Amino acid sequence: MSATLEEILAQALQELAAANDLQTLDQNRVQYLGKKGSFTLQMKELGKLDPDQRRTAGQAINQVKADFQKALEDRKTALQQAELNARLASETIDVTLPGRGQSVAGLHPVTLTLRRLAKIFSSVG
Repeated sequence: MSATLEEILAQALQELAAANDLQTLDQNRVQYLGKKGSFTLQMKELGKLDPDQRRTAGQAINQVKADFQKALEDRKTALQQAELNARLASETIDVTLPGRGQSVAGLHPVTLTLRRLAKIFSSVG
């Protein structure tokens, strides 16, 4: 049983290393830890073993499962960090460029009308 566990773990670690995005990583998680996953099937096989073999096999499965989960979290963190770095690199701001000019606001239409009227009346006399 431990030989198959080691083979499953080796295959899982290869697939984790080959994953280039979080979606593929999640598919790998489901494939190995999901309801019908490889490690879950191994846990279901424990019921067929003798009690003393069940204990050692269960410990081995749990250890391999924990190793996979740690590798999964490490890879997920690395992918998230790489995604963040790529996003930060694409969104850089050049602070040496001139700033945007401030648009000058116009006067209120009522104020403009009052000034026109005052100008007209002052020119009339």
